[in-house]
Amino acid sequence: MKKQKLANALLSSLIVTSLAATPAFAESTTTTSLTTSASNSNVKLSFPDVASDYWGIRHITKLALEGIIQGYEDGSYGAEKSVTQQDVLIMATRMMGLEAQAKAMTATTVFPDFMLVDDYARNYVALALQKGLISNEEEKARSQMDADSKEKWGQRKASREWVAEVVIRAIGKQSLAQGMGSLPTSFTDNNEISYSALGYVNAAVSLNVVNGFEDGSFQPKGSVTRAQMAAFLSRSQSDLTELPQHAVRGYLTSLSSSTISISDSDGNTSTYKIDPQTVFYGNKDDNAIDPSLLEETYEVSLVQNNGTAYYVEIVKDELQMDIYDGKLLKLNMNNLTAILDDYVSYNLAPDVTVTDADGRGLSLASVVEGSIIELRRNKLMKGDKITSIIVKQVPVNKTAVGVIQTINKDTHQLGFLESTTGQTEAFGYSSNLIVTLPDNSLIDINSLHVGDSIEYTVNNSEVVKIGVKKQADVGVTVEGTLKDVSDDKSYLTITKASGNALAAYELSDNVQVQIDGLATASIYDVAPGDSVKLDVLNNKVTLITVTNRSIENLYFAKIISYDTTNKILTVQDNAGVPHAYQITESISIKYAGTTLPFASFSNTFTAGKYVDLLVSKNNVTSIQMSTQLNGTLTQLNLQTNDVTIKTDSGQNLTFKLTYAPTVEIPNRSSSTLSDLKVGDNVGIILSYDQSIVTNIVISNTSLYKVVTTNVNSKQMTVQDSSNTLYSVALDSVPIVKADQTSGTISDILADEYVKVSYKGKSAVKVELVNTIRGKVIALDAASSSLTVQDFTGTNQVVGLGGNYAVKLNGGSTLSFASIKVGDRVQVTKDATDKIIVQVAAAAKREFSMYNNIVNQMVFKSTSSGDKTSYNIYPRAYFHKGSDILTAASFKEGDQILFYVLDDKIVEMEVQ
Repeated sequence: MKKQKLANALLSSLIVTSLAATPAFAESTTTTSLTTSASNSNVKLSFPDVASDYWGIRHITKLALEGIIQGYEDGSYGAEKSVTQQDVLIMATRMMGLEAQAKAMTATTVFPDFMLVDDYARNYVALALQKGLISNEEEKARSQMDADSKEKWGQRKASREWVAEVVIRAIGKQSLAQGMGSLPTSFTDNNEISYSALGYVNAAVSLNVVNGFEDGSFQPKGSVTRAQMAAFLSRSQSDLTELPQHAVRGYLTSLSSSTISISDSDGNTSTYKIDPQTVFYGNKDDNAIDPSLLEETYEVSLVQNNGTAYYVEIVKDELQMDIYDGKLLKLNMNNLTAILDDYVSYNLAPDVTVTDADGRGLSLASVVEGSIIELRRNKLMKGDKITSIIVKQVPVNKTAVGVIQTINKDTHQLGFLESTTGQTEAFGYSSNLIVTLPDNSLIDINSLHVGDSIEYTVNNSEVVKIGVKKQADVGVTVEGTLKDVSDDKSYLTITKASGNALAAYELSDNVQVQIDGLATASIYDVAPGDSVKLDVLNNKVTLITVTNRSIENLYFAKIISYDTTNKILTVQDNAGVPHAYQITESISIKYAGTTLPFASFSNTFTAGKYVDLLVSKNNVTSIQMSTQLNGTLTQLNLQTNDVTIKTDSGQNLTFKLTYAPTVEIPNRSSSTLSDLKVGDNVGIILSYDQSIVTNIVISNTSLYKVVTTNVNSKQMTVQDSSNTLYSVALDSVPIVKADQTSGTISDILADEYVKVSYKGKSAVKVELVNTIRGKVIALDAASSSLTVQDFTGTNQVVGLGGNYAVKLNGGSTLSFASIKVGDRVQVTKDATDKIIVQVAAAAKREFSMYNNIVNQMVFKSTSSGDKTSYNIYPRAYFHKGSDILTAASFKEGDQILFYVLDDKIVEMEVQ
């Protein structure tokens, strides 16, 4: 508070003493007043300097309504200003209900010289001394320790440990503090806490009145802000024996949009009005909640002014209810009984309340037999009769179209997103359920997938018929050990990595196989015992990745001899271990990139030469003269000029750098040996006679977003995650589409993602990444999968597996639980095949104009600092309901809901 100026203002009653903040509804921080007819007084709804999203708005709101805190004469609160000792005592005595007593004091209290206060605080400090919140002896001792202070005692900044003492005394917990006075705290600066304050700090922490800082400290001598003081007092009120002015506590008996009723422990009920700007809070954090989260018999506290509750909070979210669920078999209106499908007869109270699942009131006579209902008995009321009925679902008979959201075979339940209403619903399904495909062929429940578009028929709330209109694209990744491949190569069997269960999968017609070190791998190259990762789409394997090959690479092996008669080749590996293989004319023989006939082998591959062998089941399948070795750089010694790489077969090969080799690093114009790092994926290129390392080439794969492509110049410009631009030459570079078929430069589209594989400065492969954008229509937490409906209406089920990340528009990290049905998302894979789910940022604004010159949408600002112009994703989805629009369709003044991904609008909808 201000000093003499504020005191004069208080004495002349110019300051309004309460407020009701509205974080759940407020759009700005402008001050508003609500005049109550009963007293013609004003209830201040906000402070102009406390934003609706300020961390302490809850506590400031509550205490101002209770009359415990006040603002400055200019209407501000000064939340971040340090609170003075005299203001702490004013707030504390008000919380104790001593405001009237302080104002009624007529005698002038004389304070000692070490304890001078401003006139406006004099009576409150005097009361604080009388009530034992402070003592002359303690404050005299503190003043002697702070003898250099030039401020009056009352105007000094209150310290955190001093505030803890005052608050604990104000709520009557001195005995708790005394019992904890010899216990050290867990704070890192425990030794800085005054011994006399130690018990109070412990008590305040144990009662959740105060806590420490993120670094583990308490900072006992640190000052307390006015917002922090409000929080300390607000949290302490749960331990008050007498509530502050305007505060009421009890058990919730009813809540509507206009009234709230609570009862005390004696069963006395009070009803208060609800203002449109009333704010509600829970007991888990300081975020405002929806009032629908309050349930009957929750213990609540509210702050009211002239019969209107402006602040409501949950004290304990424990239901004081006996609850019985089931299907209603019989309702007898004469003797007020209900029989559920447990065949128990329940007695209903004469004033039993009936509501639907959304809380709307119903009459008892309107409850239809066959409905799914919940019977509740309020344990706080005397008697054993049912006090409330919630009608969860009435018998449903209908035929509708929609999308499958959940399939629970254990409980025989199906969840749907109904297309006409856009609402979700769930039903049990009949044991005689009929399921058909678009060609009317019959299938069973096991052939249905989340995301399938269907027509379904419901009789008496039970699904009896499903017609699949369009099957969803269901993609999952499965890992395990290959057990067998069928003779006709149509399916394979694996032992799953999780649970060791056997599973068989059908192979797609063009199944792709990836094995490191084997450029042209096929299904014939996989072998039992291989560790594999399977990409499965619609129950068919589209890609097999061998992650731990049974095939052996023997790099840079030195030829010891070759027996031309028996065709036995003897080599020595890098560790000096000899190996002998019998070779046949069917093996692949290469020299300097040229395939040689078997007859040339003995003359070319002579003793002393180094060769690379590919060995499968102890049989050599290919042999070539060593000219290049690929692996991971494990050692680089620039003093001795030694370089060591570890090949994918586990060999460690060391080379002496006789001359400085040429070093090539992707996206660098020039590089030297000093630019290499241990761990780099490198290729070492040897001279013709295998005696000199001529080049060291780094290979890597990077994920980029395409900026532009130029078919004529055969180039594309891409952007990495740090927004750095690169130009990639595409001449003669293989382009692979997401389905692993060959592509062309024209398939590379702006704002889509590509993986570019480099060998040195040259791109050697470009892969188009399958990116899914659309609306989440179903979630399955058990399998970590989500169903996305893209902008064409196709439903795709994406299994995230164990290697994924969820981010908000490329920014802050989220969890799977953060994704909600209705969110717009982008699903893609990074360069390491980790699935990345980006959740779009949504906003609702008034449309201003479409700038077709720069392809931007412009919106009207709602507050200062708003971003008004947004770039547009080239294939953005513009619509009004199901009607497709164009970018030029929007008109000034339209209310628009839009979604932003990668800082571009991907969807716009007219509201």
